[in-house]
Amino acid sequence: MSIANKIIDAMLAEVARYKLELLQRYPNDLLVHDRISLERGAHAGAKFCWMVGDSHTHLARLGVHAKLNEYPTFLTNYCSNDRFYVIDVARNGESFTLKEVTREFFPSLSHTPIPYKRVGQANGFWLYKNDARVGSVSIVRTGTYEKPVYETALAVMAGTSEGDKAVLEDWAVQAAIEMAGTLFVTTKFAWHPPIELALAA
Repeated sequence: MSIANKIIDAMLAEVARYKLELLQRYPNDLLVHDRISLERGAHAGAKFCWMVGDSHTHLARLGVHAKLNEYPTFLTNYCSNDRFYVIDVARNGESFTLKEVTREFFPSLSHTPIPYKRVGQANGFWLYKNDARVGSVSIVRTGTYEKPVYETALAVMAGTSEGDKAVLEDWAVQAAIEMAGTLFVTTKFAWHPPIELALAA
């Protein structure tokens, strides 16, 4: 069983434990959308915040991008019976912990350190993890004025982990949002071959 499916099973157990009505109201939010997020991002060392209630589930990866780190700060005022969690994937990528935290503690997760930084503008940049390059992003706005499309070319450094590849994609999405000035943005990704170190100099 994949790590994403193991985490989903643990999340389902918490929903059942607190007798939340999520699966009767909006099952796809957890079983489809949260699963997709975990399949993309639940790599070795990944950290997530998760809030769940009768009518909502919100999952965000932490320590990746400042905008994603903001999620815990605006998820605490929905309903009185909401539950709050931290999910940590082990360094081996094969196990995890799902820990319940208090509503009062949850916003402090926004201070999770972010080792990534962008060098360049939103439409073209290198992403670094500490002092090492992760990859490059180049975005061109196409389509019509009414329906723009942000065509995004991505390339990781040769040997980059799947986890950091997912982070590069997260940064590309946030860059397109920055360019568009709205969360409702259409992106089209094109992955290029990995960049050899000699070519990146």
